[in-house]
Amino acid sequence: MVAAPQYGTAVLKGLRSGRIYNVDMYHSDVVDGLANFDGGGGAGATSPTSFTLPEDCILLDYSIVTGMTDTTKVQVLRGNQPTGDFLRYTQHLTTSPARSPIQLGFKQGVELRCIQKA
Repeated sequence: MVAAPQYGTAVLKGLRSGRIYNVDMYHSDVVDGLANFDGGGGAGATSPTSFTLPEDCILLDYSIVTGMTDTTKVQVLRGNQPTGDFLRYTQHLTTSPARSPIQLGFKQGVELRCIQKA
């Protein structure tokens, strides 16, 4: 199959400010590839492969557009350490009104990363 890149969004809530951070992502649909995060000019294939948390945050939602062909989920990392959580695309599609709830905590300065998995 030919890879079918798609876009997504990570929604985080700042614990100090209460601010909601909507961070766009680009998924290349390549097994073991890192997702790319918007670095200020939109998310794309050359965007950063991590998002550095500006304050202590909780990851509340993760959504992705349907159509991936080679990967089925992402493994969430704090820095380079897996959290033990896998987010399956079928449960986190942008078209789903009832996405699986997420509440993963991240400390200020930590890099959020996502590895695409089959």
